[in-house]
Amino acid sequence: MIYSKTPPVDNPISGSAEDVLGRAIVAHDFARSIRELDPSDGIVVGVLGAWGHGKSSFVNLMKEEFSEDPEYPIIEFNPWLFSGSQQLTDAFFREIAAELRMKNRTKFGAIAEGLDKYGDVLSPIAIIPWFGAWWDRTFKAARVATTWLDNRKKGSRSFRTELSEALSTLPQPIVVVIDDIDRLTTAEIRDIFKLVRLTASFPNVIYLLAFDRARVEQALTEDGVPGRSYLEKIVQLSFDLPAIPGELLRSQIFEKLDMVLEGIEDLRFNQSAWSDVFFEIVEPLIGSLRDVTRLVLSARTTVRALGSQIETVDLMALETLRVFRPEVFEELHKLRLTLTDVSDSFGSRDTKRQQDQISHLLEVAGDDAENVRHLIRRVFPAALQFLENRRYGSDSSAIWKRDHRVAHLSFLELYFGRTAPSDLTTFTQTEKAYTFFANADDLGAYLDSVEPEKLEDLIGGLEAYQDQYPQDTVVPASTALLNRICRIPDRPSRSMFDVVRPDIVVGRVVLRLLQRIGDESQREGAVKEILSHLRSYSTQADFIRMVGYREHVGHKLISESAATALEADLASRVLADQSPVPNEEWDLLRTYSLIAEDTGDAFVPPRFTSPDEIRSLLKSARTVSRSQSFDSRAVHEEERLWWDDLIRVVGGEDQLIAAIAVLRKCDGDTSLVQLAGKYANGWRPRREAFPTELT
Repeated sequence: MIYSKTPPVDNPISGSAEDVLGRAIVAHDFARSIRELDPSDGIVVGVLGAWGHGKSSFVNLMKEEFSEDPEYPIIEFNPWLFSGSQQLTDAFFREIAAELRMKNRTKFGAIAEGLDKYGDVLSPIAIIPWFGAWWDRTFKAARVATTWLDNRKKGSRSFRTELSEALSTLPQPIVVVIDDIDRLTTAEIRDIFKLVRLTASFPNVIYLLAFDRARVEQALTEDGVPGRSYLEKIVQLSFDLPAIPGELLRSQIFEKLDMVLEGIEDLRFNQSAWSDVFFEIVEPLIGSLRDVTRLVLSARTTVRALGSQIETVDLMALETLRVFRPEVFEELHKLRLTLTDVSDSFGSRDTKRQQDQISHLLEVAGDDAENVRHLIRRVFPAALQFLENRRYGSDSSAIWKRDHRVAHLSFLELYFGRTAPSDLTTFTQTEKAYTFFANADDLGAYLDSVEPEKLEDLIGGLEAYQDQYPQDTVVPASTALLNRICRIPDRPSRSMFDVVRPDIVVGRVVLRLLQRIGDESQREGAVKEILSHLRSYSTQADFIRMVGYREHVGHKLISESAATALEADLASRVLADQSPVPNEEWDLLRTYSLIAEDTGDAFVPPRFTSPDEIRSLLKSARTVSRSQSFDSRAVHEEERLWWDDLIRVVGGEDQLIAAIAVLRKCDGDTSLVQLAGKYANGWRPRREAFPTELT
């Protein structure tokens, strides 16, 4: 499999170089027009647009223009970091003051001090409408009570005057940016605008607010007073982001989808069917660049996994519904038998029930019912019998099966088996895990909280972020992931050719993390630091092989001399001491076998006396052989042990039989002990005539 470049995550652009909408010139012009205004009485500016239409990106482009003049300090206040009226009140003044001190303590020190005092006077009392009472919370601020009382007696007017005088001396105004206001709760939106209103008339302060007009007006409406009237009293100048041109949005969809599809071997993609599905199903549900990114990121895993097995056009149609209309998608999952039924039962009671099901599906779709009709026509034609009295028979079903269409139940079940609600949960867990990448302890704790059966898909999903891994996450994320290989349970093989193992799933992510470090010496330092935190010998050995030079395994991420030194150091430690975490050893036999191979005749077998270590050694020697005769479709599975390798590592068959006896005394007659006992009693696997054996 060849993997292409990952589509970007859903982040706003940071500057003009990333501007694909051509908004940089407009944003710069708007910022310049603000700079030309008289800021002596303060200015409040709004950047307005619906969710996902690029408000944050537009603000970042405006900040470029303000940054042209170093005298324009830009302060960003993130209301999402605080919750509740009192926290917002305290934090609003404190955070802006702290930012100013960081910009230039000498220049802005007096202003910062004034903001702190003004906030102290306002915060403890319910001077701002909708703010909770001061006495309802514990006084936790590290301030001297007498000083606060003295300031309180002076009242807010004196501090406001002092602060205004300090601000008026600035050669250029301060720009305070508050973004994502529309994502706050109704009460918090009101709090923010009350705070802005309280300070809007301060000289040399420009507020740059980004929000969805409809959401904010709704939040500010109270007691019959429309929120728009209140908003107009605060925001003096606004810019409404224009709708994204359909042609540009379409080009972005195609560009990002190309990134998903590129490099997938044996991709099934019906170009002639795609145009109808795109214009009738996909495009109508996409309204912004954020929607494009959401669809591409969400569909990526499904297309990569199933694009060679199921028609990709069908996958994209279903993924679009899954992302943007999840309630409709849930109904599709319930109706998979109805959607693929080609039976000839005209007028039966079951047909009436199925018609009712399709009618209910259209009701759930609501305004998007026409999209669902198109979905049935293009993706599930068998269900047209319930819409247009158009029927398809078993011959059509055979064609759909041949073409790997979800119109055939077997392929629809394959799709839902991977993307049903349980998989949505796993994707959410993957997103959560990525937020902990910078801290090994936090990431490890989160992974440990996840059910072991879900770890493989969760960790595999982290590849979606491979082009976004920050370099400072390489060591902590790699450490936490590698130390969890032992927690990923063995699972039944998904097919005859399924060779994916837990170490491969984790190794792919770690490999991409290390590849984010371009300098070899820095990468070598990261490898050594990661290695120092790995607990088991199995994980250490696997990691060294991955970064080293062993044929067919190593990716040569460090120098050959460094790799050789790491292997030698590990060998000396393994032969000197037993594993400190025997229950976490998942590849102990291979670890000892490679050391024995490298050491040759000088290899001295260790003594295995610990039941935990013996158990791990035998587990790592267990394998499943699958064979299929040429004259039968049946697949035969048989558990085996790498018996000869065990004998070599332990030092002889007598020593191995003695070790098995130690384990039997501790564990009893487990399936693992029974398998080892069969070998100890002389059993060996027999090769059948003309088998196709896959191990």
